[in-house]
Parts: sequence; structure tokens; C-alpha cells
Amino acid sequence: MADLRELSTNERIIVVMGPTGVGKTTFINCVAQRGDHGVGHDIESCTADVELIKVGHTIGSRNVVLVDTPGFDDTYRSDIDILTMIAEFLVRAYKKGLPLDTILYLHRITDKRMTGSLMKNLKMFVSLCGIQSMPAVTIVTTMWNEVDQIQGQKREQSLIDKMWFDMIEKGSDVRHFYGTYESALEILGGDPRTVNTPLLPEEMVGKRRKLKATAAGSELAREVKSLLKQRKEASRKLQELSKQSTNEIERRVFEEELHETNEKIRKANEESAVLRRGFLDRLFGSKSESSLVPQVGSVSQS
Repeated sequence: MADLRELSTNERIIVVMGPTGVGKTTFINCVAQRGDHGVGHDIESCTADVELIKVGHTIGSRNVVLVDTPGFDDTYRSDIDILTMIAEFLVRAYKKGLPLDTILYLHRITDKRMTGSLMKNLKMFVSLCGIQSMPAVTIVTTMWNEVDQIQGQKREQSLIDKMWFDMIEKGSDVRHFYGTYESALEILGGDPRTVNTPLLPEEMVGKRRKLKATAAGSELAREVKSLLKQRKEASRKLQELSKQSTNEIERRVFEEELHETNEKIRKANEESAVLRRGFLDRLFGSKSESSLVPQVGSVSQS
């Protein structure tokens, strides 16, 4: 197995991001021409860590490395853990001088509305990349085989007008992924349009900011604060309903929901505390470089 230190500036590094379940791993498997094209469509998260996959064939004129990232609202990891993993990769790549030629942001065209989770993922993505990276960003809509084409086009146009307008105005474009190798190649095109450094590593390395002081850290702190407020209000209402209920079964349901809500409040408080402590101080501390470098899997052309 190779690692990040074995990559060179001659390789094209493509970062694939987006919410859990949008098909990031499916897209990567399709590009790399390996099996398991169907993973990533279920509710639970498939990608647990940042994974680097060396594709066994060139795209355009260069060798390609695909970077698979977990989405925020991951099944098993907190948003702090996700941000940390992505930040570690971005900082290491920045310090090594590796250009991130293409950044893909995947979105399910089957989603009928922008839920709170989808909005959080989009905000975190923009805060990680920064406006200066938008020319390197391609927004990729997925799962077109699961939606009426006309309805999908209307939904996509609404997203362009209301959610992605600023990104597109700053240089991003929008493409469709139909689950085929050919459509993946059309998205990646030949050589990249531009090369830009995402905002977060510039903040952490160039400006020596802690995670909590970066745009992404600040955005996550706002999300956690808002979430805590909502869940504390839900906890208060459930307590009232439980006290007022005269039905034993109904009261038990309220108490179970109250327990689950309070557990979520506890976890959100833990995330907030970790963020305040500066979770990524170790990036500039005494730990060895190799212990913080994501591993790379090699995929041969089939």
C-alpha cells in the first residue's frame, strides 16, 4: 500500500464530497472501473474515512487519484470527526504542494427539498473550499435513473437559481452522473480547467489558525449551537408532555423520546467542547507525519 507521501504533483487529484448516501463511492468505483457500483445508496454511511484510490489508467493526459470523503451527518462519526479527517487530508496535501485539480460536490436529484442536513453539508463544503476554489468545483447531480427526467431538470434548475447560484457565478459548473463510466468521464473531461487551493489549509497552515477560527470551524460551531437550542426546546416540551399525560403507555413513549433527545444534547455538547479545545492542534505538534497521513489504495484497470 502506498500513502500520501508517494503522490506527486504530476498526478491529478480529484476530491469527491457531498452528503451521506449521494453516491460518492459509486462514482469513484465507476471511474476506477471496479465492482460494487451499487454501494452508497442506502441510509447508512459507506465511507468511514478519507480514502485515496489510485486509478490504474490515465484520464486526459495524467494519472488520477480519487479522494473519497465521508459526508457530514455520517452514521457512525460526529461532524467534528468528519471535519477533522477532511482537514487533515487537505492540510497534508497543501504542505506537500499537491494541487487539488478538481473538487466534485455530489447531490441527489431525487431529493425533493433542501433539508437541514443537505443545507449543512453545502454550507460546510463552501466554507471548506472558499470562494477562490469555486472555478475548480463541479456540482454533480446523481441518481437520474430514479426520477422523471423533466421533473429532475426542473428540480435542478430550482437548485441552480436558489442554492448554487453564488457558486456558479464564481466559476463552478453543473454536470449529470448517470451511473456509467462514460458519464463519469464527461464530468471529469480532459485536463482540469483550473488549479486552486481550498481555503481551509491556507487558513491553518498559512495563517496558523486553529480549527475553531477557520471558516469551516466557525460554520460548524454555528450549526452545533443552533442544534443545541432546537434539542433543548424539544427536551423541555417532552418533559411537559410526559408530566401531563395520564396514559401510562403514552408517558413511556414520551420518556423514551426524552431520553434519546437528552443523549443527542450530550453528544452535541461534547462536539462543542472538542471544537473549543482546538481538535487539530496535533497537526502542528509532536506526532509523526506518517501517523496522520491517509492511506492510498491502488486500483488496476479492469
